Amino acid sequence: MGALSITAVLSAAALIPDAATARADEGDTLAASAVADGDGVCGKPAATFDDVITAAATAIRTVVPAEQQAAYDQSVNDFRQNVASIHVHRNGLPLSPDEVNDRTQFLDDPIVTYIVNNLDAIKTGRLHQTIAVSQLKVRDVVEVFILATRIVKIPAQFATSLVPTVGFVLKPIVGALFNGVKSLARAVQSQLSLGCNANGVYQKLQLDLPDEHVDVPQPLIDLANQLTKADGSCTPLAELKTSDLVERTRNFLATSGALPVDAATVNANADALQGFLQSNRVADVMMMRRTEQLGPIVDSLDYGPLTFLANLGFDIYEGRALDTVALGDVKVENVFSLITLALDTTSLLLTVGNTVAGFTGVASTVLTPLSMAETIAFAPTTYGAPILRGVMQSMCAA
Repeated sequence: MGALSITAVLSAAALIPDAATARADEGDTLAASAVADGDGVCGKPAATFDDVITAAATAIRTVVPAEQQAAYDQSVNDFRQNVASIHVHRNGLPLSPDEVNDRTQFLDDPIVTYIVNNLDAIKTGRLHQTIAVSQLKVRDVVEVFILATRIVKIPAQFATSLVPTVGFVLKPIVGALFNGVKSLARAVQSQLSLGCNANGVYQKLQLDLPDEHVDVPQPLIDLANQLTKADGSCTPLAELKTSDLVERTRNFLATSGALPVDAATVNANADALQGFLQSNRVADVMMMRRTEQLGPIVDSLDYGPLTFLANLGFDIYEGRALDTVALGDVKVENVFSLITLALDTTSLLLTVGNTVAGFTGVASTVLTPLSMAETIAFAPTTYGAPILRGVMQSMCAA
């Protein structure tokens, strides 16, 4: 993939010709040779690796002597066929978030996109589909780089947060560095998508690759079958209310013949629970907004106590600080946010406690291991919670 990425970068000029076709005197160097435009094919889907090959081959062909062009064309076609014989599983590679659904496109978290797409691929049977490397879009290879960058970002931030006293300063700096790399890669993707999908004098390859079976653990298959990609026609998991969950559970228990339960008892208990959820209320301030609704700083940090305070400020400004909401209207996302708030607050209190202990003369040889243990213990909340939240916002219950 690294070699293919380098090829893509070096071949970008061949994919994006200037508005005016280059002109050169006879006998000039290959770099100055004319490259013919693709006769109205600009604006088509993003270029593939076969487009890179044919664009480069077409440019070189202009300086090949006429008597050698037949042999040259045969060499080009042989090379294209060799590249086409290398194939990969399409869903083993990441997709651009805009190819999954609107929520993944907005979140632009490659790990979330990758998980959602793979769960959907397992559910729909697409996981076994293969694609030739020659058909792979250049922007897809850039997406592999972006996903790798996002994965590397987690251990990099984790390592900096373990540094005593300055970890809290280094962590956002490292995060911003990787975000900048992602932004640059996205810009490259956008530019490649604007290029010309032209084969020049060479015909498109007609490939029909067989599917190759991928072994998937049964629990993962069961999970995928319980979920479906959010397409606007269903309610994402994050937006399900507790009353919805009670009804889904009621329907499952009452209609499942494999469970030894009495349907009448299940319905009576469900009705009683629904009545309790509608009769009891909680403070609306606990139903926190999504971080992107609270501003770019809150969204970037995604830290429970800060999110809560920003949400409280919005409620006070809107005059809703004293409002209440029925338990039945509490969403899954709200419950998840409250859990992460509790864990983030606990982590904050432990950090403050360690700092105060340091001021009272406790040796750093004691506090440093405790601080590192705390960072490790709360790592799932720091790094895993945003990914899980993104998946819940991007998928519905089947």
